[in-house]
Amino acid sequence: MKWVHVPPGNGSLVINVGNALQIMSNGKYKSVEHRVTANGNDNRISVPIFVQPRPIDIIRPLVEMVESGAKPIYKHVLYLDYVKHFFQKGT
Repeated sequence: MKWVHVPPGNGSLVINVGNALQIMSNGKYKSVEHRVTANGNDNRISVPIFVQPRPIDIIRPLVEMVESGAKPIYKHVLYLDYVKHFFQKGT
């Protein structure tokens, strides 16, 4: 993997989409691995907010994302199972 520097724009707002939203949007919104390095010279405000389905929820592409004939590119999955699989990938 290669990291790419993306300089911030003045007054910009960056929202990183998580994996569940990628699945629910049928890939329209992409989850990306990211990291932040502060330069120590400029002010920076970060407000991490994590919103996720309940472990008992089934996640899948939303009907609105496939009703126009687009094929679902993700299967229905219990969110708890998805999280377990995600964290077992590195082992």
